[in-house]
Amino acid sequence: MLFLSTNLRFIWQQQMERHDELLDILGRNFGLQKFNSHVDSESEFFKQLQLILSERITFLINSDMDRLLHLLYKIDVNQVACDQAFQLGEIHKISMKLAELIINRQLQKIDYAREFYRKNNNENKS
Repeated sequence: MLFLSTNLRFIWQQQMERHDELLDILGRNFGLQKFNSHVDSESEFFKQLQLILSERITFLINSDMDRLLHLLYKIDVNQVACDQAFQLGEIHKISMKLAELIINRQLQKIDYAREFYRKNNNENKS
């Protein structure tokens, strides 16, 4: 039973570190302020983050579209998916979809980097 509790704490800690890393990256790129990321569930965290990020995206759509397009390119969000998002028409739907795409892409990059460093560390120990 102790092993299960320790294992769950380790998994929870990894999720929190992943959330913090995501918030740091999005904060640097979009000027987001930190918010209370310690919510009851991971899905609630991502819902809150998507809403906050979509507000910033709406602001950029209305005031600095070039910056938004540059950020989408820099983050490497799929071009076809971005085009489809912009075809949704309503600004709220566009910004919510773009926020989802950005969050998912950043998570992919975080997970890839962690896996790369984990494999690299294992090879160095051998």
